[in-house]
Amino acid sequence: MSDFPPLSNRALKRMSFPPPHAYSPPAGPFYDLEIYPEGTINLSIAENSLLSDRLIEHFSQPLTTIRTQHLKYRATLLKSTLPTVEDLIPEYINDHFHPRVPVTRENSVSGPGIGAVLAQLIWALASEGDGVLMSAPFYDDYVRDVVHPALATLVLADVPKEVNSLSKDVLPYLETKILESEQIGVQIKVMLVPNPHNPLPQVISKEVITGYAQLAQKYNIHLIVDEVYGLSTFTSAYPPALNVKFESVLTYDLPALGVDPARVHVLAGPTKDFGASGLKLGLLISPANPTLLNMMRPLFYATPISSVSDALFARVLQDKPFLERFLVDNRAALSSAYTLIAEWLMFHNLEFTRANAGVFVVVDFAPFLARIVPPGASSLATLDLGVAAFIKAGVFIKPTNLMGDPIRTRFRLVFSQPRPMLELALRRIEKAFGVTEAPFPPQQVAMKVAVNGKTPKVNASA
Repeated sequence: MSDFPPLSNRALKRMSFPPPHAYSPPAGPFYDLEIYPEGTINLSIAENSLLSDRLIEHFSQPLTTIRTQHLKYRATLLKSTLPTVEDLIPEYINDHFHPRVPVTRENSVSGPGIGAVLAQLIWALASEGDGVLMSAPFYDDYVRDVVHPALATLVLADVPKEVNSLSKDVLPYLETKILESEQIGVQIKVMLVPNPHNPLPQVISKEVITGYAQLAQKYNIHLIVDEVYGLSTFTSAYPPALNVKFESVLTYDLPALGVDPARVHVLAGPTKDFGASGLKLGLLISPANPTLLNMMRPLFYATPISSVSDALFARVLQDKPFLERFLVDNRAALSSAYTLIAEWLMFHNLEFTRANAGVFVVVDFAPFLARIVPPGASSLATLDLGVAAFIKAGVFIKPTNLMGDPIRTRFRLVFSQPRPMLELALRRIEKAFGVTEAPFPPQQVAMKVAVNGKTPKVNASA
């Protein structure tokens, strides 16, 4: 007799998905200066904590906008005259992305986070076993969103490591993979590209995104552009070779480019810009495909955006002076944090991806790993020893081999933590690998964002 009642066939197919991460963070609390100062500093999750205190200060003002409608099912709130994120996030996108077709509540669908929206979008566009094509390296949590709930297949283009996968040189490899996949019975139904990219911290040029769109048109497939880092760009002291400004695909004249706009879909939202991913707000924008949007909306009836998240963020989005100042200061804080990490890496002669967007860099730690790994060790053994050394020192960083990176000694290092925490993490890494301590530049002074019209005193930036 079975120990458990049987599961559905659908559930059984999902039993092994998503696969467990080969390198998981250690158990126990993460670092906290006051509560757990000996804890592991997690530099693997793309979270931006540089201005968290300012957002918390804004949230901590008396919340007078909560009404009884916030305590009821979401349909009641949406049918009220109260401002909600379903109106305000489209306005946010219009103000900062400047789309050709203004984004509205009618031509977009909001949901509880980008991942949740993407998972449902893949379900709508790809059948079980169909392919979702990306270039490598890629953001590995897309595996979860592609597989659940659609049981679609993530397909990676075979891009040689000497080819810049964010340049137009990637397009022939994508096309080859479309044709090869069809020959083995995997029909590519979707291409997915984040812009700015993850894990490569760079803006992709309009020329390249246009190439993606035209390839999608040629093979009658959908293109999803994840633009969640669109406003987390910054002036870079050490920019990439292809240093271009972010342009949303929503600004493109797709018909003039020979592309049906009904096949191009955008993911966006403000939570990455504000370091508030835990509030779970995401938006799907597809102005030329109302059939898709009408099908998508009911999918979130059972899992809507929390009314608490709505009330908190609606107030932020309505406070335009605070919002605009916050975005400016966030870009400055990202630029400063990137400069610190870039100069630390250059001091140690470590190769890394130059950045102009995002909250991370991809670092080749091969010289550090060589200090602790026996000669002749396999690439897997090298990574195992490297990850163990980081963890033993009290730092966790994710290897990019989990992201399809052909360079097996690279890690994605998140730099958007308060400066004292980041400096401590870097000192722990230096100690772990027995290298000289790099000098840190002096801290700059920054003005805090005005809250309720009052500008706090100048203090040292985190």
